Amino acid sequence: MRELHLPQRAAAVATHCGPHDDIDLTYAAVGSFAARNGLRSDDLVEEVYLVGPRDTDQPDRRRTLVAWLLAPDSARPSAQRITASLL
Repeated sequence: MRELHLPQRAAAVATHCGPHDDIDLTYAAVGSFAARNGLRSDDLVEEVYLVGPRDTDQPDRRRTLVAWLLAPDSARPSAQRITASLL
């Protein structure tokens, strides 16, 4: 293991709740949000497992952050939080 320093990046992020059977809907929602707001992706995606299989054996309790890293020169909207239910 080694330490790696990465530049700070803006991202379009959504929380996927539940099993990953339909996580593609969350990816689509993030992509739609970015497109509506004139944000360009850098084609880099990150998933952060807040509550994953190691934490629970109940898929409905899982929580995953889906983050599309934005291009450095992409326009940034004012800070905002959007909550959507995709269930």
